[in-house]
Amino acid sequence: MREFVSSCCFVLLCIGCSSQLSVSPKQANEFLRRHRRANQVFEETKQGHLERECVEERCTKEEAREVFENDPETDYFYPKYQACLDKFGGSEKKKSDLITCVHNIPDQCSPNPCNHLGMVRCEDKKGRFQCHCFTGWSGVKCEKDVDECSKENGGCEHECNNTMGSYRCSCRDGYRLSGHHACLDVDECVETPDVCGTARCSNLVGSYDCLCEEGYIYDNITKSCADVDECETRVCEEECVNTAGSFRCYCDGRQGKRLGPDFRSCETIELHLPRDIKRNSRSLYLGRMFSGIPVVRLRFRRRVQTGFTAEFDLRTYDPEGVIFFAGGHLNSSWIVLVMHNGKLELQLKYGAVSRVTSSGPQVNDGQWHKISVEEQGRSLVIKIDREAVMKIAVNGDLFTLNKGMHELNLTVGGVPFRDDGLVSRINPRLDGCMKDWRWLTGEDTSIQETIRNNERMQCYAVEDHSAFYPGHGFAYFNQSHGDDQKLHVHMTLRPASSVGVLFALVRQDRVPFSISLSDYHPGTLEWTEHVLVSFGDVVVASVPVNLCDGQQHTVTVNVSGNSSKLEVDGQLAQMELVENVDALDLTSSYSTFIGGIPDVSLVSTPVSAFFTGCMDVQINDQLLDVDEAQHKHNDIRSHSCPLVSAQQ
Repeated sequence: MREFVSSCCFVLLCIGCSSQLSVSPKQANEFLRRHRRANQVFEETKQGHLERECVEERCTKEEAREVFENDPETDYFYPKYQACLDKFGGSEKKKSDLITCVHNIPDQCSPNPCNHLGMVRCEDKKGRFQCHCFTGWSGVKCEKDVDECSKENGGCEHECNNTMGSYRCSCRDGYRLSGHHACLDVDECVETPDVCGTARCSNLVGSYDCLCEEGYIYDNITKSCADVDECETRVCEEECVNTAGSFRCYCDGRQGKRLGPDFRSCETIELHLPRDIKRNSRSLYLGRMFSGIPVVRLRFRRRVQTGFTAEFDLRTYDPEGVIFFAGGHLNSSWIVLVMHNGKLELQLKYGAVSRVTSSGPQVNDGQWHKISVEEQGRSLVIKIDREAVMKIAVNGDLFTLNKGMHELNLTVGGVPFRDDGLVSRINPRLDGCMKDWRWLTGEDTSIQETIRNNERMQCYAVEDHSAFYPGHGFAYFNQSHGDDQKLHVHMTLRPASSVGVLFALVRQDRVPFSISLSDYHPGTLEWTEHVLVSFGDVVVASVPVNLCDGQQHTVTVNVSGNSSKLEVDGQLAQMELVENVDALDLTSSYSTFIGGIPDVSLVSTPVSAFFTGCMDVQINDQLLDVDEAQHKHNDIRSHSCPLVSAQQ
């Protein structure tokens, strides 16, 4: 400071003396043109000014050193200073460019060496620079991105996404970012009410689920619940029918199968009560052939003509049918002993003479009766329990002479010709039993041997008056029995199984109406024995009841249009709550099936099993005679049923 003041005083002294000391203009000019550096006093005491030292005048490296006062900046500056002089120093016009060029040399941040994306600022250091970086950048020039996600996931709760110079937290689907790091669950069901369309939306943590009722699956395209066809996965052992939201399994009852408790597998139908199936091997069942053809055919040949005699024991409940035929051929002499209206009837033909005679008591009472037919001279005598009930005069012989031999044909349970060849036409089928027979005063041992080896030719040891259904086969009537629009069905039955079809009306491959026994209710899925009334596969009336107790029961059904009334042993059934049930058009043509159904689709009716047990059926107050059916299984007994034991 004192030096500065001294210099100023010196100048002032010179000025002050100027009034006394005068110099010529030439002298003054010479003084100003001195080659001595300007401001020498100041330069010797302080750091030289760059513009004065190196712009207004050219400076040496040493003079530049005085400006920067350090070697690094000087070493950096001086080569570039010389380059500026070479480029701009030779012309006065480029003076401003020179000044700019020289001024920019010492600034380490010009041009800026730092990454402009990552720097806050560039700080000029002596011979160097320092880049100050934004958070998220590093490196000498702030050129390196800092991966914040590599350390503790950047503090993000879910996902950390590194970016250039920064990072961003994000959340998984079903969440939204709260603040910068936390994730909160999104309730899609609230924010987007129709996200599931017609399905039910259920919010989950981080997601949602579109729910459907059992048996349906969600369709992402239509946003609705589509029915699952479970049958494609073979869920049923046998027949499967897909339904809306579910499925139903069926087992072929005609093969002795029923649906198992799991509603998918099939089980063998078992009898609830044992049947007394003891047979008499020395008896002959006359109704084995539904076709009405004879069950036994015999031919007798005699060298000497003898009279005809036949004796046997007979038991039957059947009011009509052929017992035996004896004679030659259709146009020769013959006799036929038949049952007609429960009494014995003899039809005979001797040449051109034909006759029908009936007399005696009722013999279709289920008791054993000894019957005999004997040729006495020119008369035929018929006895019941050794008492003569008919004596018929005849004129001719039953034997036919053929090549010196007297021949006679005898058939049992039928005639050797069409039944329209009879004198008085009857239904030839006779559900009866014969034992202790003697034909022409002798016992035919060959018949006994045949019967002994064939159970179906034998009679049951004990029988009751009713039609018997063995659990296979049915009786078929080609009529619906409808009266206008009303149908009345009354059944008296003693079942030996809790599963089976009692009555059905069939049309083509459909079963529009049926009455059946079932051990479960297909509508309520109750595993309880029921009597079911069904229109098609829909149960319209039912009664939970156990009929397999060895006792006789009654089932009554009245149908009119689409309404039905069911009574079991006088107990009125409760009507099922069903909709859209087609009315039963009783004026249409149906086939009536008793004890089972034919080979129709299993899904056409709830029950397909054959009935096992005793049963008589009345339709519109008319008893249905199974012998009058268009077809019945040979094992179905039309009028006799083995008693069912009442013991469990």
